[in-house]
Amino acid sequence: MTILTRPLADGKISDLIALVRNATNIIETHYLKSTFSIVPSLDNLVPHPLDTAISPPALRDAVQLLEGASAQLCTTLARPSHTILNIPDILQDQPSGYHIKEIGEKAGINHEKLGRIMRLLATKHIFREDCFANNRLSLQLLSSNPLTNMVSFFIREHSDATLMLADVLADPEWGNSEAFEKSPWNKLTGFEGSMFQYWKAPDGAPDGASFGIGMGGWNDAIQTAAVLADFPWGRYPPGTTVNDFGGGIGNSAMELIKTYPNLQLKLQDLPDRIHQAEVEVWPKLLPSAIAEKRIEFKAFDFLADSPIEGYMIGPTMNVFKSFATYVQSLSLVPASLFVSSPAEELLNILTYKQLVHITDEYVLQHANHTDTSSSTFTNAPEPMLPNYGIGRIRQYNCDIAMMVIHNGKERTLDNFIDIASKADLQFVKLWCVGEMSMVELRA
Repeated sequence: MTILTRPLADGKISDLIALVRNATNIIETHYLKSTFSIVPSLDNLVPHPLDTAISPPALRDAVQLLEGASAQLCTTLARPSHTILNIPDILQDQPSGYHIKEIGEKAGINHEKLGRIMRLLATKHIFREDCFANNRLSLQLLSSNPLTNMVSFFIREHSDATLMLADVLADPEWGNSEAFEKSPWNKLTGFEGSMFQYWKAPDGAPDGASFGIGMGGWNDAIQTAAVLADFPWGRYPPGTTVNDFGGGIGNSAMELIKTYPNLQLKLQDLPDRIHQAEVEVWPKLLPSAIAEKRIEFKAFDFLADSPIEGYMIGPTMNVFKSFATYVQSLSLVPASLFVSSPAEELLNILTYKQLVHITDEYVLQHANHTDTSSSTFTNAPEPMLPNYGIGRIRQYNCDIAMMVIHNGKERTLDNFIDIASKADLQFVKLWCVGEMSMVELRA
């Protein structure tokens, strides 16, 4: 038997255990202070008040720490049996590693896309970038839960298309293309347009409608409603208009209307989603907003139309991820769409009829401690990865999903700033609101 003469993993195991313990104490205390002062077991099917409440920042951070530290602890102590393509072989002769461009050249793969895959794996601690009854979890898969629509989407569209990813990356033409119609999903289905175009066709319309409903469940799962609590919407005067550009059936807009009486909402998306929102969803879930004329529905073709003008504030809800190139993004969204300003400049904005808009998106953080943008984020404590590892893994999974389905991407903060600079916009602030972030820009 080998006797260890020094702390396992240079003491980091104890550090990780301490992080798990401290985060668990914070979460448990929050549950015990609630009106139903127990931490329910997975076998407890009674809804807990905190299941639907917006978590405060301290609780969200503790959950992310717990998830990330627990996953890193397990990964550290488990057997390292993971591979991707032939990349480990390439790296074997260079312990300090190669730049992603060199790896791409050696593997014969587009280095930018390969880098995103390896970043996901680094976030899961692979590589380093520097029976049968319901329980609480399976209840989320009931057909009445909108999240089921999203699960069905990923199983139906994403899972099968992912099998084509390696073939697409190895194809010199498709692998280096950023065109919508050259995604793994296109390779699988043979459809010669984007998925959004497919949803316009009779065969695809039911899938598009299902996806719109599923986004409500997805938003609940990732707590996009945290935007309501963490961004100061109440600072704007009565009658302020929020333009939810690309807002689907209006899940986020609905929450804003219910929470802030000072706001008017304008919902813009593709014609089928707007029809679904105006005729089916809002009359059922929030008819008062229609009666009080606090919501306006506007069909909008991202590839042909311009956004409604004259509005003050508007989060571009998850629009960028589907558009891979900067040129496409800039041609689709005029510079004025993103202009943001502090409260004291609202009068000037009204005078010049400029728009005050903030993007509400995943903003990817790199998995290395030398990332120059890391000071803008709240980094996880050592020895965790700065991006919380598994604690924030969904956004990295979504990045790959965007590549597979749309040949699109999630973006880093530097990506957003670069886009903004091409439209003569300055970065103002990154608002971290749980999993999502809001990027504030100003002309």
